[in-house]
Amino acid sequence: MNFEELFKKAYEAVEKGELQKAEELYKQCLELNPVPEIWNNLGNVYRRMERNARAIECYQKAIELSKGYAPAYVNLASALLNLERYDNAKLLLLRAIQIGMKDQRITAMLIVCHLALQEFIEAVELYTLNMNDTTLIEELNEYGVLEKLESLRREWKKP
Repeated sequence: MNFEELFKKAYEAVEKGELQKAEELYKQCLELNPVPEIWNNLGNVYRRMERNARAIECYQKAIELSKGYAPAYVNLASALLNLERYDNAKLLLLRAIQIGMKDQRITAMLIVCHLALQEFIEAVELYTLNMNDTTLIEELNEYGVLEKLESLRREWKKP
């Protein structure tokens, strides 16, 4: 089986929730062509399997292979965010933005990092700049920080 066929089968296995199969197929892909996208996808499989240490290793490998592969920075940041390593997650998110990745999920995660690090001014400023974006609002609501941001924003608007 060639690389493209393996990649497609691995992707389909993930879609079906067949994570063990996807893991094996992505590993076979890596033997043929160890590109950042495969390492990143394998990391995503490990995250779904709740094998966070392996996922982190995969994202780091993707970044080692290509310093400009932004999805690996975002996924690594997300994994670290779940482990409450907010300072590291924040740096990775800023790097993804620097590379040119624009996504409100990144903005939401960055706001969460700012809040966790008690960088309230930065969190509220970033929120205020983007508060009309419904995707961001949904993400912040999912993280459970929307009410806190609104409270901080209202508090600071008072004379």
